[in-house]
Amino acid sequence: METLYWTGVVAIIFDAEEHMKNYQVVTTTTETETSGTDNEETAAVNDAVPTAALMGKIEELALERTIISTLQILLDDKLYLAALDVKDQFYDRPCVEAVFPEVWDRGDPSKLTLDVTMRITARYIPSSLTVYTDRDLGDVFISGLGDAQDVTVHELKNANTFFNAVTGIAAVSEEDLAESPSSMPSLSPTRDFDQVFETRIDPTPTGSSGIVFSLKTPKGGPSVRLIGMKFITPFEGKLEYEIYSKLGSWRNFVGRTNEFELIASGQVTGKGPKTWVDVIEDDSVGTIVNGNETTTVNYVGWKNIHILGDGGERSFYVTTTKRFLKEDQTSIPILFSSALNSLSESLRQYGMVKSNSELELYEGDGILDYPWPTDPNGKSPYYRRPRGPIITFKYERSPCFPNVNFTGWPCPYVQRTRRPTRNPTRKPTKSPTPLPTRQPTWNPTREPTNAPAVAAITSNATETANSTIDNVQSDEIKEQEKSADTDISSLSKNENGAAMRLSFIASKWQIALYGSLLLLL
Repeated sequence: METLYWTGVVAIIFDAEEHMKNYQVVTTTTETETSGTDNEETAAVNDAVPTAALMGKIEELALERTIISTLQILLDDKLYLAALDVKDQFYDRPCVEAVFPEVWDRGDPSKLTLDVTMRITARYIPSSLTVYTDRDLGDVFISGLGDAQDVTVHELKNANTFFNAVTGIAAVSEEDLAESPSSMPSLSPTRDFDQVFETRIDPTPTGSSGIVFSLKTPKGGPSVRLIGMKFITPFEGKLEYEIYSKLGSWRNFVGRTNEFELIASGQVTGKGPKTWVDVIEDDSVGTIVNGNETTTVNYVGWKNIHILGDGGERSFYVTTTKRFLKEDQTSIPILFSSALNSLSESLRQYGMVKSNSELELYEGDGILDYPWPTDPNGKSPYYRRPRGPIITFKYERSPCFPNVNFTGWPCPYVQRTRRPTRNPTRKPTKSPTPLPTRQPTWNPTREPTNAPAVAAITSNATETANSTIDNVQSDEIKEQEKSADTDISSLSKNENGAAMRLSFIASKWQIALYGSLLLLL
């Protein structure tokens, strides 16, 4: 025997005026005021705040009995209800209001909502075919309470006068609750651009060769880009899949594969009814063995596709092929759920399976053959309708960021930086900077240094140095003397200038000698 637990909030919605008329209480709050530099207490202010009364023990018991009655019908013979406990209760909790669908309009001042936290305990005997999780227990309760809302409201009103003004009832899981925001958040909340949209894994699914269904964006929502997919098969072994898609509805295109685009295909290994199978992202090559023959097949990796915003729709046809079969030579099935509403069985009435702020997933048709046959009059024996897809989509919200509310496609061009200037900011100079002059400045900033000190050298080195100096003099120094004569002639009117020129020539002799000695060292 396995035990399951679910904790969540049951929201009981009242007509505010009628409920407050009979169950209003006055709460007094006291606030101490201070004044002066010493924060001296000066007065106490009493505020009388009218609020609605909470449930007492008798009202809690009436609620528990009504919920238990509903649960026993919902769980049927699948699960055994062991316990139901009320944990706490508050009116109009912000974190609960944040996750409720807008259709409830919990912000309407004419409504008052009592949010009651409950814990449900159930038990069941597991088998090789049936395995439940805590989440499954919650999903059964939440969806069933929504379907049985009118009956539950009627029973509550009969159970206790506290519930006379009740107009609706619904539930959410505790794990789905949003954090209650602070009054002045420091930063705006953010979400990753890459998101996952995943349906629950049905503990009692059905299945066949394929399924066709629709995915939409909510009214007023932005366009979305789908970047991956997962599905489930009960088969544990190799299979071949194909995924087709088209913008718009599939209703008048059943069996017309040419109206769809192949967005993914490949060979994968099924992992059983509780494990997702990833659609391959890249193009690939597979092999098919038929007797003694081996054939290679080119497959298409997942192609990113979009759904237009503001109620845009995209259809999907997901199927296995007959290249791989089960041991009994029948088709490998893809799993999906039975009809949300049993009264719509065999009818073309399709409910919403799951939704969030960016996507809405709807029921479709289960397909019993491959390739899917046409069904012009809706009476083909190869279809089961409606059926809910068990599917996961990876998607990118706000793919046209920073234009987060764009509802078209493709994304508009957004100029993020300035274009480069056509002309340079200034023209290049017409001629290069002149070369430096060879002559020294007229008035040096400091006197030339004396000849560097040179360590004593041997006589042989002296002879070699003298020979080297003679060569330098014959080439360099003579040229310098010739230049010096010209310079001295031009500087004859300025004795100081002539003297400095002669000092410069002497310095160049010293440098030539120093260079020769360094070569010897």
